[in-house]
Amino acid sequence: MKISKYYRFVPMILGLVLVGYFYGYKYIYKNNDHFFKNKIKTKIIKVMNYENKSLQFYYSNEYCITTTNTRGDTLKVGDSISKEHDTKNFDVYRVKNGNYTFFKSYNINK
Repeated sequence: MKISKYYRFVPMILGLVLVGYFYGYKYIYKNNDHFFKNKIKTKIIKVMNYENKSLQFYYSNEYCITTTNTRGDTLKVGDSISKEHDTKNFDVYRVKNGNYTFFKSYNINK
């Protein structure tokens, strides 16, 4: 058994490791860190559903709230979120009869 025939898999494995690292840093760590550290008062502008495995609720073009709970009550486009800095808790306000009213409190695990 020659080891040299396995060298062709090294670039593929290295590529997968690098893609996994950058995805983990940019889309998971950086996003969660921004959400946790900042005070946020904004609206949900876009919802992405990834094959019913996770939902991403974008509150800016770069940052989102990600959840794996794809059933039950979730956020909707137009919902207003309010969160203090250095906390995982945030409140959601939803339009009812033309006014925003409190809908639910959420806690996102960091």
